[in-house]
Amino acid sequence: MADETETVALSVPQDITAEQAVLGSILLSTDPQDLIADLMTILEPSDFYRTAHRLIYAAILKLDESQRAIDILTIVDELNKDNQVENVGGMAYLAELASTVPVAGNALYYARIVREKSIRRNMIDTLQSSLTQTYEGADSVDDAVAELSTKLDMINGGEKSADFKNIADVVEKSFEQIEQNSRTTETVTGLASGYPALDNLTTGFHGGEMIIVAARPAVGKTAFVLNIAQKVAVADPDLPVVVFSLEMPDTSLVNRMLAAEGNINSQHMRTGQLDSEEWNALAVAMGSLANTKIYIDDTAGIKVTEIRSKLRRLYKREGKLGLVIIDYLQLIEGTGSEGRQQEVSAISRAIKMMAMEMDVPIIALSQLSRSVEQRQDKRPMLSDIRESGSIEQDADIVAFLYREDYYEKVNDDSDNPNDPRDEEQQDVGEIEVILEKNRSGARGTARLLFVKSYNKFSNIEFHAEEPGGFG
Repeated sequence: MADETETVALSVPQDITAEQAVLGSILLSTDPQDLIADLMTILEPSDFYRTAHRLIYAAILKLDESQRAIDILTIVDELNKDNQVENVGGMAYLAELASTVPVAGNALYYARIVREKSIRRNMIDTLQSSLTQTYEGADSVDDAVAELSTKLDMINGGEKSADFKNIADVVEKSFEQIEQNSRTTETVTGLASGYPALDNLTTGFHGGEMIIVAARPAVGKTAFVLNIAQKVAVADPDLPVVVFSLEMPDTSLVNRMLAAEGNINSQHMRTGQLDSEEWNALAVAMGSLANTKIYIDDTAGIKVTEIRSKLRRLYKREGKLGLVIIDYLQLIEGTGSEGRQQEVSAISRAIKMMAMEMDVPIIALSQLSRSVEQRQDKRPMLSDIRESGSIEQDADIVAFLYREDYYEKVNDDSDNPNDPRDEEQQDVGEIEVILEKNRSGARGTARLLFVKSYNKFSNIEFHAEEPGGFG
């Protein structure tokens, strides 16, 4: 048996011949611009192992970007600007590249070999770095695993972008979708929220959509999205529903769901003082929710990269995701290298990209700024979203929750679920769900009843105002 300290010398993954073949194919191509357009979806300069090849490919990309001719002379001219000609072996080496191509028409095949070797090198670097960090033990195990998973996912991103889609193919796909929708009288073509008043406006939540639900603290936004989560999950127990709770522990979250599912007074649940009827209702509610695929993550200060990593792992395990809820967006931790508004904008964009990547609707909660309370009409507007940046641009739907009785009380800036203001407000009241933006449907207001003691929303009526359209 080999000694534990014994190491085996391994060569760095690389294929110099394939790198030479890629560059030589460009030099021999009768239409280098067309070839480069294809190569750019596969390779970056950093994918080349030999430094000279990185410099040559970077020079070729600069020539292509400025729409200049691409040949040995122009490449030499471009390299001369940074005094790099001798570092790549001079004109003689460029001529050699053009003469050593096995088959110029196989350029993309050679490029994929180069890319594969690059991925392997990046994997080695990432794993070695992770190994060092693991020995040092500076990060928690969960953080280290999440960071490693995210880095490996980024490395194995495949080709840089998807190719064009011919409109004929897209038209056919659209027709099939329309035809499928025509076979039913249902107006909800996406994921039903469980509230017809809301679904009449949205036609349901669709994969790839980012939905913002915003309100001032203690209005009921967490209860609202939890109601949606449990309605979706109970309606289809095989559909994975994910809740990221950045402010509330998992037990508090589940207690709210149980209260709503069983019509149980949440105060009684907090104190444990339930009567016999409530105990029976609790048992039924527990059985109903336990039969679902609701996944909860209550990591405080979670980063958007960790959210992406966890969702990707769950997506791979389940094969699909039904709905994702993030409570709430402004609590997601940034990098600290930018201003907070820029960080929140980057987080917002990342959430939208996750929704599209995993074809799942993501509902992200957001706070509203105090400015809404300075106006006579305190119904929120898009500009009231706190640290908004690009949130309203990224979102497909922006829904505001508005309660008239809320603004009769003293303002407070806490999202504490035990906000004393709640005790002063009527237990059953009307709440407006105002769709201020709806990219693919109608703007309007769905009016619901909110029973605070049960943390439960129910329907009243639906009132449409105007179509949404682009935006």
